[in-house]
Amino acid sequence: MDEVLGSVGQMALDVASQAFELEPSRLRLFLDCLVSHSSMVRGSESILLETYDREQVELKLKTWFQSLPPDGLSWEYRLLLGEIAWWHDLDPSSPALHYQEAGK
Repeated sequence: MDEVLGSVGQMALDVASQAFELEPSRLRLFLDCLVSHSSMVRGSESILLETYDREQVELKLKTWFQSLPPDGLSWEYRLLLGEIAWWHDLDPSSPALHYQEAGK
């Protein structure tokens, strides 16, 4: 059991660390998507983020990851790392980056 909790902690650290390497606007958009996505996962608490604090994100991810079955955990981990890469590589002229700005 300790191995699973250790790997969950490392996964949460990996996701939070990579996310916070994004530029601020991309980070905000990724975290907004994460919050929206996590609220749809059955049996998990929504990841409610009052601030964009790396330690808080890591803690919320760890709690959420612990609520997932092993297959779901593996899938979510890969999905989140893929999404971070997508936000990182997204062309600066993409409408996805400017959608939120237009709504403000």
